[in-house]
Amino acid sequence: MSLHENFGSGNADANPDLKPNDMVTTPRHIAKQMIDFYNSSLPPGTTILDPCRGDGAFYDQYYDWCMKDWCEITEGRDFFDWPYKVDWIITNPPYSIFPQFLEKCFEVADNVALLIPLAKLVSSLKRINMVMDYGGIVSMRIIGASKCGFPFGFPAAAIHMNRGYDGNTLIEMWPTDEEE
Repeated sequence: MSLHENFGSGNADANPDLKPNDMVTTPRHIAKQMIDFYNSSLPPGTTILDPCRGDGAFYDQYYDWCMKDWCEITEGRDFFDWPYKVDWIITNPPYSIFPQFLEKCFEVADNVALLIPLAKLVSSLKRINMVMDYGGIVSMRIIGASKCGFPFGFPAAAIHMNRGYDGNTLIEMWPTDEEE
């Protein structure tokens, strides 16, 4: 049974539990900057998945040398039914089901890079332990949420987690010359 079993057509009538803030489109230039930040970690043949493609802000800009695939609940491809392993997930996830989404990401990907409110990842000890059990945080690139089109004032970040990672965590501000 899918977590989204009643969400078929992509509108609030199809699923009364759909949260409007889960359908926030990432500006294409922000998605591109995020993908470019991980460029050196995406060699030819890398498998990459966008589990919530939306209008393709991330998926359309993954490098041509990557083997890419997608899920999108509004098009009948539910990420929670995804059966394969991939090297990377790079996306902006739905927030109302974030713990379950993160768990699924860790199940299927060796590298997970999410554009999320900075506090979202560390808002519970259970979630922190989930990240540490998976590996660890490679980097956090912090940006104002309004630059990402998010309808809240909290800082956001592109957070890269890697299976089995035990190194230092790079924490930096999103370069200002890339914000426009």
